[in-house]
Amino acid sequence: MQSPRFQLAVRMVGLLSLFLIIVCGNESARAAARPPVPSISIIVPPTDIIDPVARYTVEDTITLLKRGFPGARVSLNDRRAAVRLVLPELAAAKTSTLTNASDESYTWDSRPIGNATVLSLTASSAAGIRNALYGLLQERLGYRFIHPRQTIAPQNAAWPLPRHFHWSASPRFASRGFHLHTLHPTELTTQFHDPSYPGALDDLKQYVDWLARNGQNTVQFFLLRDVDRERWPSHARVFVEYAHRRGISVGVEISLSMLQQQAFQTVKLLRPFHRRQIDRNLAWLFQAPWDFVTLESATGEHLPRIDRLAPSLRNHVADRVTRRHGARFFHATHVIRPGAQEANGTPPPVDDLPRNCGILVHTVMCYSASEEKAPVYGNRNQRFMLKLAEQESRRRETWYWPESSYWVAFDNSVPQLLLPYLSARYHDMATMEQLGVRGHLTFTSGWEWGYWLTDWSIARWSWRHLSDGREEPTSPLSVLGELFPDRRLQRLWGEALALQEHYLKERELLRYTAALAPFSEMPWPFNKPFQPEPPFRYESLLHSNGVAETTVADLEAFSRQLERLAGDIGRESGRYAKSLRHGSGEILGISRELERGLMVTALRAEHRALTIRAITSQRKLASRDRPGREALRLLERAAVVRERAMALVKEQEEGYRYSVELVARKRLDLTAYGFGYLYPVSMLHFWTREEEQARRLRFDALFMNLWDFRRTLGLESLLF
Repeated sequence: MQSPRFQLAVRMVGLLSLFLIIVCGNESARAAARPPVPSISIIVPPTDIIDPVARYTVEDTITLLKRGFPGARVSLNDRRAAVRLVLPELAAAKTSTLTNASDESYTWDSRPIGNATVLSLTASSAAGIRNALYGLLQERLGYRFIHPRQTIAPQNAAWPLPRHFHWSASPRFASRGFHLHTLHPTELTTQFHDPSYPGALDDLKQYVDWLARNGQNTVQFFLLRDVDRERWPSHARVFVEYAHRRGISVGVEISLSMLQQQAFQTVKLLRPFHRRQIDRNLAWLFQAPWDFVTLESATGEHLPRIDRLAPSLRNHVADRVTRRHGARFFHATHVIRPGAQEANGTPPPVDDLPRNCGILVHTVMCYSASEEKAPVYGNRNQRFMLKLAEQESRRRETWYWPESSYWVAFDNSVPQLLLPYLSARYHDMATMEQLGVRGHLTFTSGWEWGYWLTDWSIARWSWRHLSDGREEPTSPLSVLGELFPDRRLQRLWGEALALQEHYLKERELLRYTAALAPFSEMPWPFNKPFQPEPPFRYESLLHSNGVAETTVADLEAFSRQLERLAGDIGRESGRYAKSLRHGSGEILGISRELERGLMVTALRAEHRALTIRAITSQRKLASRDRPGREALRLLERAAVVRERAMALVKEQEEGYRYSVELVARKRLDLTAYGFGYLYPVSMLHFWTREEEQARRLRFDALFMNLWDFRRTLGLESLLF
């Protein structure tokens, strides 16, 4: 006979089993009640299929939707689909022709119709349709078009958006895009110029796709002078025609007679018949259907401008480009000014530029046009360029032309991940929009070491979004925050940006953490200023205390604090990535990339402090034939710091999105350089050179020289 206790236990087990059956049954019912993986279809009127901009976008969107909804049935014109994206029918005149920013705006209205969710699009052009489809993917469905070679796609099991919403978007500028500074050996320089490079056109098309997916409509590059005159025009024509099918306007920058960096010249100054040369070169150039041409009128940086000596030559180019070839013409400006202008802050003159010609207003590095301290090219700041933008936007087509990276010896070539690029570009965009500037063309010099984040952020900020009538807020770190939507991480990144703003810009440590530019150590009058530099020459530290102890202390304090923050960001990013159900590996890879960029920036400051101390420690030595004991001790510490940084470089190289041989090794191309833009990073050339300068006490430009001065200056191009 069973005991009462045993019988009670049996009853409890029975009740528990019944409870579990009920719970499991309810869970099964709830699971069965969840909507199945949706079928998604784009409903396209016949006119949109005819237009190439709309057609390419629809085809690409279907491919992307299949990636982001792997269990869904994605199709075209299935009016029974659970989710339907209904595109408008366009008037024939509104297909591929862009007239103003409103033509590219769009509105999505979502509402339920029976069991289906229907998103109806309002747009007045094929470009508006393109922007709307890609905008829906990136701004609402979680796609991230971060880099031409990297798209992060969500893994959605169901349609993630509410059934009811009203969402609209409009561009801040009529023209939005990027100038790829192909005078430098960056990712796509070879592909633009060499038709024989394997996959050249595929790489260029991939970049055009990135522009289209990020709501951009303009691209420009700088043409080099030694392209194959026979083979290159057909290569350019294929690229331009593909860009047009994606709704992207294409421009090419050329020079009037620029000597340096192998720039294409329309005139050889020591040859006769200048106007005939211009006509012949433009006729050759326009074998491809360029939308606009930008002209650089200077013979080189800190060299005379031909448009001031002979403005009629520049105006002849403008006349032929606009009247004979039917393209727009833009005049390129620079932040280099005559000394008299520096005194009163006046803009550089635009001498006799025809009213129907546009202008690109340039600013450089990670400084905004409005901030008080921007020690670039010998200037106190760049506010005179802000005045120029305000002045010219009232009378001609004006585009803002700021930098998102500055190669040579400043940021990604050192390397440093300079977050103030984000804040400078963000605030400038608002300023230029308020002035009524019509275009925003970002000057970019390479994407690795985190600089893809700057370009991607700029592209995203060039749009304004309203959700149910409310504008969606943005900030300098808002795009990064979308990659890492974690409050602690966002706070840490905010601290890192504030730290860099304080030390690198307010305390002006960029004068020291940047390496010296190629001509900085030349004797007068060749030592013209380019990027921020110390207010002394390093060799002077052997004779007097030219650097304040507080500067070295600032470098050390900045390094300690940034290294701590980089570690905290790395740990929090790893924790966040591991919490994700999908894509944790890709997000973790991005977090590691950015963390290494911050860490190397911290080590750079520590290394520069040690090499400066090593130089100043030898001031009291009777003989300078060899370094003193204290200097050797400091240089040993500097070498240890450099080796730590070198280990990070090797890790980073494994994640470069283009081949290491292309971007970070010695190679021959048409630029003035014999290597890819990250070659100085591959061996931390500038760090090693600074150690050897302190060891050997050599501070001339030819010591451990990396640059081909003859080819960079290009004096032979006056005639040949």
